[in-house]
Amino acid sequence: MFCRFRTGSLAATTVMLGFSAALVAEAQTPDKFTNLQYFPKTISRQEPIGNMRGFSFSLGVRCQFCHVGKDGDKLDQIDFASDEKDTKKTARGMLRMVDAINQEYIAKMGRTAPIRVECVTCHRQLSIPRTMNALLAETIDKKDVQAAIGVYRDLRKNDLGSGKYDFGETPLNILTESLLRRDKAKEAVAIMELNVEVNTPLRDGPTAFWQCPTRQTRKWIRPRRITRRFSN
Repeated sequence: MFCRFRTGSLAATTVMLGFSAALVAEAQTPDKFTNLQYFPKTISRQEPIGNMRGFSFSLGVRCQFCHVGKDGDKLDQIDFASDEKDTKKTARGMLRMVDAINQEYIAKMGRTAPIRVECVTCHRQLSIPRTMNALLAETIDKKDVQAAIGVYRDLRKNDLGSGKYDFGETPLNILTESLLRRDKAKEAVAIMELNVEVNTPLRDGPTAFWQCPTRQTRKWIRPRRITRRFSN
């Protein structure tokens, strides 16, 4: 009973905090809007609050990411009309792109209940949406594979379960294959061994088999054999 009470209280507190934040945001929202280029000029005063909060949560950013203002500024201290920041111009283009995807493509697929694309569909709380394999590949190119492994471990420690990145085996498999195609065998082995370490069920133990996506074989082989094969 105590646990249920605490869980219910936490949920109620979260709702109240969100409601309070929305009230504060509405109180600080200007009565009139200027320089509207995407939203209709007849938009209500309350509508942008929900839209902007959605953008903020989807990208994991605050108002100052697109609008001119300092960290900690209240909403009435932020220059929402200014086009000084390129991120604001990019946001307009992205909104039009999302509209085009939903209205010109998905809506014409003939589905009875089409799924709409939203900002969070790609961004997942990241201001610059990146897949795990793309992020690690760039780190390998700019630094080395050990730096990439360090990035993976840090992100897995801090963001596992957040939905920002896919920490499963597939992104690491894709990265391994791309490294092999680029004749980066040693880097591929390091990523493959990382994959075995973090994504092999414990019940399989240290002798678990892993698929080596190489030109030489498609068989299930042990990681230590992979290491010897590409160590020369």
